[in-house]
Amino acid sequence: MIKDVQAVAKFLEITVRDFTDVAVVGVSGGVDSSLVACICTAALGPKNVYLVSMPYDKIDTDTFNSRSAELAEVLKANHFVVPIKEACTPIEEELKKVFADKPLDKLTLANIRPRVRMNILYSISAELGYKLKKRVRVMGTGHLSEDIIGYDTKGGDALADIFILSDLVKSEVYQLAEYYPVPESILKAEPSAGLYPGQTDFNELGYTYDQLEAPSLALFKALKRGVPRSKLSPALPEFHGLNPEISSFVIERYKQHYHKHQAPVTVDLRKPAWFTDAVPESER
Repeated sequence: MIKDVQAVAKFLEITVRDFTDVAVVGVSGGVDSSLVACICTAALGPKNVYLVSMPYDKIDTDTFNSRSAELAEVLKANHFVVPIKEACTPIEEELKKVFADKPLDKLTLANIRPRVRMNILYSISAELGYKLKKRVRVMGTGHLSEDIIGYDTKGGDALADIFILSDLVKSEVYQLAEYYPVPESILKAEPSAGLYPGQTDFNELGYTYDQLEAPSLALFKALKRGVPRSKLSPALPEFHGLNPEISSFVIERYKQHYHKHQAPVTVDLRKPAWFTDAVPESER
């Protein structure tokens, strides 16, 4: 729980202002992206914030993106609408040909969408940078409750230039959102990534964010203490008194999805026995 909401809000606004001149935010009609949009608008002013809605189908347009349009109107920020179905469909069809022996997994198809959306966000960011001659950055909308269990898409919403909500659990996201002019329609909406019809975070995870909160914070504290992944266990003191089943779920999801949030691995090849930095005489 946030003890001083105003202090946290002001710190995040200063962080955004120091980090970029212009913010690009993919808005989904959910509370996470709406909060990021509000913080960026407070920090940079509405003319320096570009909200981007990327509907896949009519369900997106009528529900998620209608809420995003309401948010953009409240904030008076720039708002682009870039439909993505025509970009996603060829990828879907080609993948079906590659794996013609059996149907594609539902999540394989669903995760094409956030990956296409991130491509669009970075393309918009680059073009704005060329035109405005300013620092333009893509703002991540993930938070601790999602990130620590890897509830995001590698190459999609797991990518961004900065994640300003990265230390907040979901209840704190709502707490901070109430400080800003986030529309009531967004605050009351059930959390959903909208990856397929009827999808909700609860149905996919099997637990509410409230149920996951204490074990997620316990894991966060254990990692901060330096506990290696191989030693993570509900038996650690951080998990004392917590539901062992949910704690195990959080730990196992963290181990399984840890790779999503790591920088690409590089290989150290420049060993003295294999390479020399000496310049050939012919090139001196």
